[in-house]
Amino acid sequence: MKKKITAFKKELGRNSQLRTGLILLTILLIGAIGAPVFATHDPFKLYDSIRVAPGVDGFLFGTDNLGRDIFSQILYGARTSLQIGIIAATISAVVGTLLGGVAGYFGGTVDKVILEFINIFVMTPSFFLILIIVAMFGSNIRYVMIVIGLTSWPGNARLMRAQAISLRERTFVRAAQAMGEGRASIMFRHIIPNGIFPIIANTTMQISGAILTEAGLSFLGLGDPNVISWGQMISAGKQYLVKCPWISAIPGIFVVVTVLTFFMIGEGLNRFISPKMQSNK
Repeated sequence: MKKKITAFKKELGRNSQLRTGLILLTILLIGAIGAPVFATHDPFKLYDSIRVAPGVDGFLFGTDNLGRDIFSQILYGARTSLQIGIIAATISAVVGTLLGGVAGYFGGTVDKVILEFINIFVMTPSFFLILIIVAMFGSNIRYVMIVIGLTSWPGNARLMRAQAISLRERTFVRAAQAMGEGRASIMFRHIIPNGIFPIIANTTMQISGAILTEAGLSFLGLGDPNVISWGQMISAGKQYLVKCPWISAIPGIFVVVTVLTFFMIGEGLNRFISPKMQSNK
């Protein structure tokens, strides 16, 4: 464990992509967690200053078409985006890891059934499936997180399946089988712990996809109306793009920066984990 931590620190020193991503993530987390402290105005209050430009009347990022402070909305919107992204990606990782691990390790009929199940989800347009489910069951933030997580797991399942197929032939797994250790015990004690690292890198990138999906749903009016979302902010300002571009542009920039942040972290972790990518440095 100490060797891995030391190796990660060395990688952090030479991998500018991973380092930059972690710095940006720290800033985003501080802003989201400290939103009640850093917010200069009530994000839900309608002020008399409508569509005020950034820096005018004490509004750092200006106001929107209803007179709400954009800077404060950005901070609270970060909470929504990070919460949905992290929880949805975690659900995807858990489901994908379990199904992929079972398919790869047990093999045979179990593998064929799960692989066909994975293929069905891969062939189904996930965003339209999410639209249908949200339209049917409502746009509560909990439903949005669960639906995004349950429609984005096939990538993790395929990764874990490939890892399990490789690991089940290793000497330490064969030794555990020879000692009479059960299949379930071997999978959870040996297969998943040793094959989880690519899943971690992929899940980090999936957070970006979940944030974009939520922003898209909110932009289309299918997000949770009880929370502040960057997608809702972009949608609210689309009809004022010519005269008041900051209403949509500022939350749009934060969506892009947040997505790039998790992509850089995921790519950096992938370089740290993959021996092939390390050799190409």
